[in-house]
Amino acid sequence: MILEWLNIEQWIQFGTVAVALLALLIKHQGMKNFIPVGMFASLYSNIACYIGKYFNLWEFPARLFSSTIEDIPITVNIVLVPIIAMFWIRYAPLRLRGKIMWAVLWSAVFSAVEFFIERYTELLQYYQGYQFYHSFLFWFISFFIWYGFHLWMNDGRRDFDSMFR
Repeated sequence: MILEWLNIEQWIQFGTVAVALLALLIKHQGMKNFIPVGMFASLYSNIACYIGKYFNLWEFPARLFSSTIEDIPITVNIVLVPIIAMFWIRYAPLRLRGKIMWAVLWSAVFSAVEFFIERYTELLQYYQGYQFYHSFLFWFISFFIWYGFHLWMNDGRRDFDSMFR
């Protein structure tokens, strides 16, 4: 049976893809406006992973598609990160303080998940002094880069101004 030969790394990768796609399927109404953000987040994460791999900050020893691409985790960068970015932008609070707290919450959750993945699986390995708290900062900054892209794509002057009221 197919379930017997899956290791924990494959379970995690298939599971996260399934959960992300299920969440998108359930909340698909109104997500059309956020597709460019998802595409940008995918490009952004692919470039970030390539740079991290180039400077030997991390590697991805166990991948679903290990024979084709070695620098990036396809399941994360092509499926999970775009859906995360789309949900983050769609449900982010209007005020700047709310957005900062929203980003702190999401960054803490994803950094904690990344910490356990790095420590207890072969999906991710850190090198050169890179630690999970660096990932917290990376996630935090990334959310605001994605939000800035969303504003830029949608002529978000009005949305930007409303953050400071």
